[in-house]
Amino acid sequence: MGIEMIKELKAEVKQLKVDAEAREAGETTRLKELKDEIEAMVQERKTSFGETAVNGDAVSKAKKDGADLYMKSVLLGQEISKLKGYDDIAGVIEKAIKPNDVGDWLAEEFSSQVLEELKLQMKVESLFTKIAFPDGINTFSIPGKLDEAIAYLIAPGDDAIESAISAAKVSFQTQRMKTLVGITDQANQETVTALIELVRREMVSSLARATEKAIIMGDSTIADPNDVKKAFDGLLKYALDGGNKVDNGGGDVTVAKIAETRRTLGVYGMNVSDLVIIAPVSVAYQMLELPEVMTFDKYGSNFTVLTGEIGRIWGMPIVVSEFVSTTLKADGTEGTAGTDDKTAMLIVNKNYFAVADRGNIGLETERKAVSSTTLYVSFRDVDFKKIALNATPVAALVNVQ
Repeated sequence: MGIEMIKELKAEVKQLKVDAEAREAGETTRLKELKDEIEAMVQERKTSFGETAVNGDAVSKAKKDGADLYMKSVLLGQEISKLKGYDDIAGVIEKAIKPNDVGDWLAEEFSSQVLEELKLQMKVESLFTKIAFPDGINTFSIPGKLDEAIAYLIAPGDDAIESAISAAKVSFQTQRMKTLVGITDQANQETVTALIELVRREMVSSLARATEKAIIMGDSTIADPNDVKKAFDGLLKYALDGGNKVDNGGGDVTVAKIAETRRTLGVYGMNVSDLVIIAPVSVAYQMLELPEVMTFDKYGSNFTVLTGEIGRIWGMPIVVSEFVSTTLKADGTEGTAGTDDKTAMLIVNKNYFAVADRGNIGLETERKAVSSTTLYVSFRDVDFKKIALNATPVAALVNVQ
């Protein structure tokens, strides 16, 4: 090969190298441009969803702080916008959420957070279907349930056969439950801050206790207008009124009596996945001694465990509640403390009862000048109903020691 040809080849190789470096530099520049374009698009999308420069942690903190600030404004009787820290919280909320009114939004957030805390304490209410009560109306009706839905063989063009849902209605009318906490005057924002958790805790626990007690032991015929049990009929009354009760003979619970109580439910007691046992603490301990009862440690990893559940018998969860009365007469009706000492156990088909509420927790204040005390009143609007029209899908084992 001649010297001139070698020189030409070297020149070509050098040019190819220069061209490759140029292409690589151009590709790098283009990649950077594409990256910048993508980042700009992401930022624009975040802006459209109200997320500009606000991360999730900042929003979560602003929600929690804002709910506390709302509560502080009620405790102090001052406008929330006048309180220290409002501007910082409002800045985050307005950028991330963009509500029409920050103050109203924080009031709703306060109610939402308290409801979440309330749910954690609900052992019995959480078993049942929840119906959100529409705003602005006092009574809300839903179709009653006749039985489990049934599929029929129907020829083309023929009418379907009515099964589960009836034209008859079940009407809900919420009842207001209130709790009151009285606190002596607090001088400023700093001293009232310490009261927030105290008032919140008392508010949540008292409303939870009231609702659970009414759902289990409710009786609308009670004379006392302030007894929470008067709000609506509860599970025990439904069982007694429907004749679904078994006499335990005054002793401890036995497997045979549990089975007999379940049989009184008829078809409503067939599917164990629909059934729940509700028992007071004393009966729960009795049941734990029965060999047929499986405790949580033996099955917990394989099942969804209910709040308050301590075990299962034949697949039925056993939920403990301190609100099942232990001062019942032998027939299951409420007795007199110190005279009557019986209790009861309930087996309920949870698909045939429903809880309706307005989805909010209210907080109001009232000044009591005579004692220099401010009264804090929290309230909840709720109702509980049997939605089965032609049956009583709850049974009671009464006269239990």
